[in-house]
Amino acid sequence: MKKNIFLTQLGDYFDVYLPNIRRASPNTIAAYGYSFSIFFEFLYEVMDVQHTSVTYKHLTPALFDEFVLWMTNTKNYSATSVRQRMTAISSFLKYASQREMSALKPYTSVMDAKRPNAPQEEFSYFTVNEMKFLLSLPNPQKYLGSRDIVFLSVLYDSAARAQEMCDLRVGDIRFGNPVKLKIHGKGKKEREVPISDEVAELLKYHLKQLGLTNKDKDSYIFLSQTNEKMTTACVRSIVKKYVGLAQKVHPELFVESSYSPHSFRHSKAVHMVEAGVDLIYIRNFLGHEHISTTEIYARVGQEAVTKALTDRRIPKVSATVPKYESAGREIPAFIKKARKNM
Repeated sequence: MKKNIFLTQLGDYFDVYLPNIRRASPNTIAAYGYSFSIFFEFLYEVMDVQHTSVTYKHLTPALFDEFVLWMTNTKNYSATSVRQRMTAISSFLKYASQREMSALKPYTSVMDAKRPNAPQEEFSYFTVNEMKFLLSLPNPQKYLGSRDIVFLSVLYDSAARAQEMCDLRVGDIRFGNPVKLKIHGKGKKEREVPISDEVAELLKYHLKQLGLTNKDKDSYIFLSQTNEKMTTACVRSIVKKYVGLAQKVHPELFVESSYSPHSFRHSKAVHMVEAGVDLIYIRNFLGHEHISTTEIYARVGQEAVTKALTDRRIPKVSATVPKYESAGREIPAFIKKARKNM
């Protein structure tokens, strides 16, 4: 019987590459395994192709477009879930294309496949635990690492925009209880926002490192590597650096491709909603002109709270078995093994 190159490489990917070479976490391997079980379900239900018969020739642009539509319309997956499934498949095909020429076209096809556009109210933000992990990544033993810890902490705690962070001067710090920052917002509008005691201490330490005192009112708080005023490009670079590191360690958590400095602002807003902070206060904190803009976070925050309460009420006994497997159609053993961690 002729060897199925696709299944052989997929098996090596799950059994050898992910755990031993890439050193992916069990959660990542489980998530990727679940994505492929969904993909095999689609191949059987829609394309009438058993997993044992799948070859790289099946993996065309039209097939991946159909897969995205099926997940969106039939499975009712969110845009984020669809992107997660496609990321798992593209990750494997990237691996395979470096080892097998026939996998190169499918890799190009999956990268070009149309992803569903996120609704207007969807945006990238971090959970509380994800934010804690991000803030643990900079190396405090080095100046830039120390600066980045303070910078990212202030970026989150103040919910400032990128340009607002660049414009912060020593004179904008209002030392008191609590410590506040004077934010110079869009349209020359100013607002004062309180920061936590922990972030205030980090800020004081940062000023001390720079040799700045209250008298240096016009000095910028955050500087570039060349000791000049930080630019928004520099802000994006810092965020990209640490999000990239986080995605390498926990790709199953940091799944979005659109993380940006604004994601820190989104995160602060969502976390405030989840904590029960009044919407009017959040609007003023963020500097929104209209309450309707702030209400977007309320809807997202309520969804997160509802999910948390549901998860708490209903014990998770085992992962949901996809229709493909439950109907008596086997999936590869290495996929079953991968999904055991879910």
